[in-house]
Amino acid sequence: MIISHKHKFIFIKTKKTAGTSMEISLSRFCGKKDIITPIYPQEDEDLRAKLGKSPQNYVIEVHADNQIEKKEFYNHIPATKIKELIGENIWNSYYKFCFERNPWDKVISAYYFINAQRPNEKKITFKQFLDSYLKIPYNYPLYTIDDSVAVDFIGKYENLEEDMIKICKKIGLPYDGWLPKAKGNYRKNSEHYTQFYTLAQKQIVEKYFVKEIELFNYRFGSDAM
Repeated sequence: MIISHKHKFIFIKTKKTAGTSMEISLSRFCGKKDIITPIYPQEDEDLRAKLGKSPQNYVIEVHADNQIEKKEFYNHIPATKIKELIGENIWNSYYKFCFERNPWDKVISAYYFINAQRPNEKKITFKQFLDSYLKIPYNYPLYTIDDSVAVDFIGKYENLEEDMIKICKKIGLPYDGWLPKAKGNYRKNSEHYTQFYTLAQKQIVEKYFVKEIELFNYRFGSDAM
């Protein structure tokens, strides 16, 4: 997650949408007072460090009831908490954006990611993932407040390059098209996501991600938006 006071934008990092890659790229343009949250794995943070950028200013002091509390911005912090921490003025005046992805494709990406986190444990099946981990790539609560979209623009993973150019033009960044391949080596099977699903499994995802599907008119088997 990035809050850039220098360029007056807020990047809300959603899950399984190339968010880490975008965060590393966008960090290059941040100033010393901007808020940049930590990322993982460490090799991605190391890559950002080589570019001269590291996590900064993500722990702040909040005054409440005559006391000072330390609050922390974090990786996938939702819009409602960001607004609470930075206040109405900054929230309303900065350009807020994030990205979303076809839910059926996003779920497969999350499935491979979870198994990659279990190097010494038995790999879970896709059925087990759907039973126990389906909420992991659910992004709708991150960019909505009170069930309404709270950001100015939601780019599409399927149109990543085009939408990044559009966003950077809007906020005045000299974007050069560079995105690192962060967290991109977990999915070894390159088959189209439709090949992973039974009809029942397709419907499980359809039911769980219904708000995202309705908002973006996603369709199973179609990458067009």
